Amino acid sequence: MKEKWAEKWTKLSEKCFKGDVTLPKVTLWLACSACLLAGIVYGLRKAPWTHGVTIGSKNGNNSGNYGGNEKCDAGDEEAEEAEE
Repeated sequence: MKEKWAEKWTKLSEKCFKGDVTLPKVTLWLACSACLLAGIVYGLRKAPWTHGVTIGSKNGNNSGNYGGNEKCDAGDEEAEEAEE
């Protein structure tokens, strides 16, 4: 059984990988451009930009500086009054 598979594999590999193949330059350039464009599309689809960009570590450390938002500032005053 092994000999049959080995023989089939040898014939297949000779058929697929041995010998010369001629390819016109136009076909080669078209294949290369198609691969390049497919790579660009794949890269853009997998890029972090398409999945949202987060700046920061999200480790739960909040500095308490909310950029002067009055709603948050009022909450800070209430928190200070509750501590007293």
